[in-house]
Amino acid sequence: MNLKDFKWAIVTGGSSGIGREFVLELSRKGLNVIATGRNEERLKQLADEVKEEFKTEIHTFVVDLSSPQEVERFIDEVSNFEIDLLVNNAGFGLYGEFVKLDLKEMESMIEVNVKALTVLSHHFAKQMVQRRRGGIINVSSIAGYMPLAYFNAYGATKAYVYNLSLALWAELRKYNVHVLCVAPGPTRTRFFERAFKDQSFRTFGKLMDPKQVALGAIEAFEKKKPVYVPAFKNKLISFTAKKLLPDRLLARFTAD
Repeated sequence: MNLKDFKWAIVTGGSSGIGREFVLELSRKGLNVIATGRNEERLKQLADEVKEEFKTEIHTFVVDLSSPQEVERFIDEVSNFEIDLLVNNAGFGLYGEFVKLDLKEMESMIEVNVKALTVLSHHFAKQMVQRRRGGIINVSSIAGYMPLAYFNAYGATKAYVYNLSLALWAELRKYNVHVLCVAPGPTRTRFFERAFKDQSFRTFGKLMDPKQVALGAIEAFEKKKPVYVPAFKNKLISFTAKKLLPDRLLARFTAD
C-alpha cells in the first residue's frame, strides 16, 4: 500500500503521544492531515510545526469524541475532503477495580474507544470502498489480547478494536482498502498519565517511544500487514496470551 497515492488523512487524538507522531510522519510522507484533539493549544502548536517543516496542508478540529453529537458534527465539517486514510488513534484508559471505577468515566471511555471509532470507520470505509482505494489504521493495545484484571473495561474496548480491525481487513481487502490493527504495549503518552494516576510506571519497565510506534505502524501499513505489535517484549506477551495460557489463568494472574 503506497502512501504516495494518498492525499488526505485523518488522525484522531492527534494533539499528543502516538497521534501526534502519526501526524508528523504522515506529513513528512507528503499527506495532508486533518488532526482532532481536545486541547486547542496543543493542536495549534502541532499545526505550526507541520506548516514550518513540511509543504503539506493541515487542518485541526477540537472534538470531544465521547459526544456522539460532536462526532457527527466533525463528519459534517470534513465532508468536502476526500479521505484516503483514517487513523483511529484517540482513546483513553481506566485502571482499578471495576466496582470502584467511576461509571460516567467508563461510559465516556466506551464512547471514545469503541463507538466513535466504529462510527468513523463505517462512514469513511463506505467512501473508500466506492473509490476502490483507502486505508484504516486502528490503534488497539496488547491489553486487548487478554482478560486483564484492573484493566477490565479498557481491555475489553481494545479487544473490540482488535477483532473489528481483523474482520474489516478480511472484508475490505477485495476493494483495495487495507486495514491495520496496531497493538502497542505501555507507551510514553498522556494516555498512561491518565490511566495510571495513582500507579507507578516502573511496574511496566521501560515505556516505548510514541515515535517508534507510529513509524513502525506506518511501515507495517505500507507492507499491508493486518496486525502490528511493536517491540519484541510485546510480541512475546501477545503470543503467550493468544497461544499458550488459558484466559482464566491470565485473568487470575493479573488480579494477584
